[in-house]
Amino acid sequence: MSARGNPSSSGRSPIPLFDTYKIFQLATPAEYLLERPAIGSFLASFGEGIPAVSDYGHARGFLTSYSKSQTTFNAYRTQVERLLLWSWIFAGKSVLELRRTDVEQFMDFNQNPPKSWIGRAARHRYIKKGGLYEPNPEWTPFAITVAKADRKKAEELGTELEPARFTMSQGSVGQVFAICSSFFEYLVHNDIAQGNPFKSIRNRARWKNQDEDEPDVGKALSQLQWDYVIETAEQMANDEPESHERTLFIVATLFSMYLRVSDIVGRPGWKPTMGSFFKNAHGWWYHVVGKGGKAANVAVRLDYLKYLKRYRESRNLTPLPAPREKTPLLTKLNGAANLSDRHVRDIVQTVFDRALAKMQEEGRCEDEVESLRSATLHWLRHTSATFDAPFRSAKNLQEDLRHQSMSTTQDVYYNSIDADRAHEVADLKVRT
Repeated sequence: MSARGNPSSSGRSPIPLFDTYKIFQLATPAEYLLERPAIGSFLASFGEGIPAVSDYGHARGFLTSYSKSQTTFNAYRTQVERLLLWSWIFAGKSVLELRRTDVEQFMDFNQNPPKSWIGRAARHRYIKKGGLYEPNPEWTPFAITVAKADRKKAEELGTELEPARFTMSQGSVGQVFAICSSFFEYLVHNDIAQGNPFKSIRNRARWKNQDEDEPDVGKALSQLQWDYVIETAEQMANDEPESHERTLFIVATLFSMYLRVSDIVGRPGWKPTMGSFFKNAHGWWYHVVGKGGKAANVAVRLDYLKYLKRYRESRNLTPLPAPREKTPLLTKLNGAANLSDRHVRDIVQTVFDRALAKMQEEGRCEDEVESLRSATLHWLRHTSATFDAPFRSAKNLQEDLRHQSMSTTQDVYYNSIDADRAHEVADLKVRT
C-alpha cells in the first residue's frame, strides 16, 4: 500500500496520542486515559484487526525511558506518534508488522503528508472541557512554522498569509530514522518485535532536501538596525521608566554579554541574582550557569555598567551590586520574582516592533528594514558577537560565548566577515 498516493481508507482523522511532558510525568497511564477518553475511543475504533491499544502501550513504555528531558521527550513523542498514526490509518497494520517497504513508504509520507495532516503549530494538544480533556481541533501531526518576516509583513499589510508548503529538513529526516530506529531497538530488546525495519534502509539520499545547499543567511542585525533597537529601548525607558527601565536593561544585558534568555531568567536549580555580577582585580564579571549545569564567568564591558546602574537605581538599589547580593536579577512590575522566558521574549519583541515602525516612519528603504522583521531575542547574541569579532581574540570570544569548541566560534564569526568580503570585491573588474 502506498502511503504517498493512498489517502486514509478509514476516513479517520489523527488525534494527539500523548500530551505534554509534565502531564506524561505526573499522570499514571490509567489516569491519563481516564481524563482523555478520546484516546481510548480512537484506539478502540481500529478493532481487532489492528492492535492499536497494544502498540500504544509499547510506545508509552518507550517514551517513559526518554522522559528525563523535556526537549528529548518532545522530539521522541513527535516521531513515534507520527509512526503510530501512519501505521494504523494509512498502512492499516500494527507497527510490529512494518517491514522495509513500509518504512520507505513512511519516509515518503513524511515528505509529502496530506494537507489535512498539516497546520500551524498548536500551542495546546488538549483543551479542558467539563472536567475532561478533548483533542485540540487545531492540532495536526505536522506543523508549519511561518517565517517571522512573512508573518510580520502580512500583519503590516493586513493581508492573509498564503499557505506554506511543508518540507522536511535533512536534520529532521535524520531524526526520524534515529528515533524510530531507537523505538524498534527498544521493542526488539524487550522481545516485542522480531527486528528493526529502519536498519534495513541503507540509502537515505532519496529523502535529502536539495534546497538545503542554499547559503545560510546570518541571524544578526545590521549596525543601523541595532542602532534603532537600542535607541528605541532607551526612548521607551526615558518615556515610561516604571514600565521600561527593565526593558532597556534586558536588551542591553542580552546584547552586551552574548547571553541566552535562560542566562537571565534562570534554569532549574539556578536563578540569577544581582550578586551574579561581581568584581575582581581584572574587572566586572557575570556568573552564569549554562547548558548542562556548566558554570562560567562572562566578561562585562565597562560601557554596559551605565545600563546596570540606571536599572538598579530605578529599583531603589545602590548603583552597583554588593558582593553575593540576593536581589533577583529580573522581577515582574509588581516586584514578584521568576519572570518567564516567554515574558522576556515578548518584551524584546515589543522593542523590535517599535524599532521597525520607527524605521518605516523615517523612510528607511526596504532593504534596511527587511531582516528586522525576522529578528528574535537570540539575534542579539549573534549581533553582538558579529560586531565584536574583529576586535577580540577568537579564544576570548569563545570563552564569553561559552562555545564548547573553538571551531564553532571560528566558523561562525571568524571564517569570513561578509561585509569585508563584499567591500573587497565591489570594485574588482572582470575586464580592465
